[in-house]
Amino acid sequence: MSTRKTLSQVMNQLTEKGYDTNIPTDKIKLLNPSEWEIDDFYRFEGQTNPGDNSILYAISKKDGSSKIMLINAYGTESNSDINEFIDEMYPTKKTHDNTK
Repeated sequence: MSTRKTLSQVMNQLTEKGYDTNIPTDKIKLLNPSEWEIDDFYRFEGQTNPGDNSILYAISKKDGSSKIMLINAYGTESNSDINEFIDEMYPTKKTHDNTK
């Protein structure tokens, strides 16, 4: 029996912790990376398709006024706007690898 959590299960847990649902990718450029920090992130791999990989970021505004989730593909299918936003924040991140 697998103990891996699905993307939707983790999203539900984060919603219970006060994170708003995934922000649309076309809105990511409206956010200022210097105002945000990564609280956590989770990596998921598809069970049947190795190309079906994703990352869920739990981020919050440094002033505590907002918490949101960002979902991105992992690897070559990733969204460059989300990648740039994450890279501009800071490199130290916590991870929960659900592939083990």
